[in-house]
Amino acid sequence: MRALWATVLALFALAPTDGNAQEAWLVTYGPGEEVWERFGHNALWLVDEESGLDHTFSFGYFELDRAGFYFDFARGIMRYYGSSATSTREFEFYRGRDRSITAQRLDLTPSQVRWLHRLLDDAIFPVPQYYDYDYYFANCSTWLRDLIDKVTAGSLAEFMHKQPARQNFREHTSRLNMQRPWLHAGLMTLLGPEIDRERTAWEEAFLPEALAYWIEQLAPGGQSLVTETRVIHDPQVHQPPESDTILWWFYLLLGLLGVVLVTLPLWRSTSAWTLLPWRIAVTGYGLAGGLIVLMWLATAHYPVAGNLVLFFLHPLWLLFLLPVGRNVKMTVWWLLAAATAAGAVLLALPDGPQYRADLLLWLVPMTVAMLWTGRRTGQITREARDAAG
Repeated sequence: MRALWATVLALFALAPTDGNAQEAWLVTYGPGEEVWERFGHNALWLVDEESGLDHTFSFGYFELDRAGFYFDFARGIMRYYGSSATSTREFEFYRGRDRSITAQRLDLTPSQVRWLHRLLDDAIFPVPQYYDYDYYFANCSTWLRDLIDKVTAGSLAEFMHKQPARQNFREHTSRLNMQRPWLHAGLMTLLGPEIDRERTAWEEAFLPEALAYWIEQLAPGGQSLVTETRVIHDPQVHQPPESDTILWWFYLLLGLLGVVLVTLPLWRSTSAWTLLPWRIAVTGYGLAGGLIVLMWLATAHYPVAGNLVLFFLHPLWLLFLLPVGRNVKMTVWWLLAAATAAGAVLLALPDGPQYRADLLLWLVPMTVAMLWTGRRTGQITREARDAAG
């Protein structure tokens, strides 16, 4: 037994001095302006004045200039890595981006902090150590959640798995992008029912601000894991709403604009050019549906899988542009009309598999206008031919 203790003490004596961190802080950076900044970011900040350690450690970095990056990203293969920087350098960067910085000191013993430092060092160095990034399950925040849980002997997971999330993935994704309506529309159109499922607090911690909230609720032995909170920078610039609401004005305007562009020419002329807006819309619908199917079946972008928006945006629309028989086109028309009705019901259910009431304000009027125009396609084409003759 004495020999064992002598070995343990020798190992601690040989450990590098920069591993003797005495403070550990969870740092949360608020959302920013760029697309990749909308969900915020976080880091672990370790401090030991005696050894000169004053660094942040975080994950979620990528290399745009890496060979094959864009091709891999399109296939859903995202190779990310972790990094470290001095706190002065890191905080100055986020101040320059006008992003909020909040730090929470964790109630960890010196041995727990040293363990946390070793885990971070092993996961990051030598840089880059790539990992498979995931939007919701393996990002900057889930890395820190798992490391803190490990040094607290699983108490974080035990607590958070029992708590229901305050909002699911869809609600968070929606509210954080409401200030960018076009980005909001793209995300809500592409993402399928996976983001609509109810979640636990453990899963909700994919979001840095959610991890900051839940870690403050943890109180092992009756004492909070967070002993101090510092607001290092609070510019009040990028302030997303706290709850998800429907952008009814944007989507309704989008739908009405689409109706006008598709149908108005029909009332003014019977020339072949009358159908050009409708043909453009049909092409857009068909290609968008093809993209969803491709991402669902041929890539690792699993949040797109099972997307009920296909009831509206579907590759079948492209058949209207091909020289197929009238009976075929009428069959396709009825299939798309039935799909539109079914999609309107399914996407309108708040407790349904994929709630997208906002998208319906655009998709329903636009699709009905396209179907109405499609029924008239043969008649208008004949009238245009007769007029030319």
